[in-house]
Amino acid sequence: MWDGLHQAKQGKIPEKAAELWGADPASLKFVSMDHDVIFRIKTAGKTRYLRITHPLIRSQQELTAAIHFQRYLFATGAPICEPIASLNGHDVEKIRQGKTVWLAYVNEELQGEAIHFEQADKNIYEAWGRSLAHLHRVAKSYHPDNHQFLYWHDVWEEAGRLAENEDAMIRYEYKAIDDWLSNIDKNQHEFGLIHGNHQRGRVFYDGETVRLLDMHEPVFHWFFADLTRPFLHLSPQRFAQMKEKARWFLDGYSVIQPLAEEKIAYLPWFVRMQNLEQYLWKKNLAVVSGFENVDLAAMLEEIREPVRSWEL
Repeated sequence: MWDGLHQAKQGKIPEKAAELWGADPASLKFVSMDHDVIFRIKTAGKTRYLRITHPLIRSQQELTAAIHFQRYLFATGAPICEPIASLNGHDVEKIRQGKTVWLAYVNEELQGEAIHFEQADKNIYEAWGRSLAHLHRVAKSYHPDNHQFLYWHDVWEEAGRLAENEDAMIRYEYKAIDDWLSNIDKNQHEFGLIHGNHQRGRVFYDGETVRLLDMHEPVFHWFFADLTRPFLHLSPQRFAQMKEKARWFLDGYSVIQPLAEEKIAYLPWFVRMQNLEQYLWKKNLAVVSGFENVDLAAMLEEIREPVRSWEL
């Protein structure tokens, strides 16, 4: 029986995975654990990142589809890291340990410095916005072929089922957001396949361009959901301190993907939507996801006191 993502750090699992990409197991260095267990490896004289996850978190079909989308974006010049196929020519490899199966995949290293909001340079945030807009523009011409992706309502309806077992505050928040979503339209300019995990620490600036890490959760959604990703889990007070940087970010985005001023009012709703989804998912699937120690109290406070205005 599988009881947590932390198991992928143990035994021969990382070594077996590294060898499938021609890496020396001695080069393995643990980096972090989130949806995946991440290791730094050396292969063909280059630094790359090995990620190991479990099918209960993401199935092989979902992971393969995400990498297919990522490979298309990279090939068409979008600012995203390159996925690296294994020596067998596979984007995703299965690693077996006893009766447990793990999934492994590898990405090229991104050059530059991770953006965490501490930087004060206006050029960084404008470049960040342009990069996301570039990705959204290219995504519009992507054809999934036989790959399948979730739609926003698949994730949202699952959140609704989880919310039914919560207290009145959570149920009320879900209904308020759901009512608001029922009144907004979808169009080709504002809706498409999004990155899904575009946030602080997952974007890198090399002095000219901001590039994004691989995608964990591409879904068909409003592009506003990606726009708000960097600003999730901020208190109203903290967001107030970030307003100027948020304006630079949106200004950069609008250079490529014009953003009507009235649509800025949508953004707090998408923050609330994603904060609620993440709270419900992490609370109910903590052992599966590896988030046993997540601070649910802090996440609950973000739902209770959300950012309600995006006046920049």
